[in-house]
Amino acid sequence: MARSRKNKDDAWMPPRVYIGRSAYEYHPKVGGNIRLCDKTCSQTQVWTAWEALINDRPDDSLFTGLVERFFKSGDFFELAKETQKDYRKYSQKVLSVFGQMAPNDIKPEHVRKYLDKRGAKSRTQANREKAFMSRVYRWAYERSYTKGNPTKGVKQFKEIARDRYIINEEYNALFSASCNVVQIAMELAYLCCARQNDILEMKKSQLMEKGKRGS
Repeated sequence: MARSRKNKDDAWMPPRVYIGRSAYEYHPKVGGNIRLCDKTCSQTQVWTAWEALINDRPDDSLFTGLVERFFKSGDFFELAKETQKDYRKYSQKVLSVFGQMAPNDIKPEHVRKYLDKRGAKSRTQANREKAFMSRVYRWAYERSYTKGNPTKGVKQFKEIARDRYIINEEYNALFSASCNVVQIAMELAYLCCARQNDILEMKKSQLMEKGKRGS
């Protein structure tokens, strides 16, 4: 029998579901929380999200299940959208190797072997995927889902920074072959020393009158 709620207004909620800071969350018996849906969702939407979660709970005994739990966590949804996208991409390679292993069976020597083999094709991607694993294990260890972090102490590859800037001829060649939108983005990035993500996230509200400068 489910425990009665302290707040009677919450009596409609599914078992082990609570309101977090910005979302409805499911709190498993083993601890931690899993994000269900936004705080603005209706009661029907909350129940639908809960039923979908219960009927499709990942196997927590495998690393793939641990990753899925991380992807549903509040910590993951607090990350930048670009980081979330990158993590999902990195997970594909990592899970193809470690997905069916128990999280506590993955040892530092396994991570080292993965890095060496993956690094033969791309050292940068190997480093990123190892960093993703480390982030998942750090999150899991803090919630007692795992006994440790096997990526800790495993040395990443040294990455060589870019040793030259693009020359004018290269910039002009790309500029002349691009559409207006890309040309504008290129000029903004160059003039403002802005990163790609900063340009992509610009909004109309940031535009100013022609020729007008901020104080």
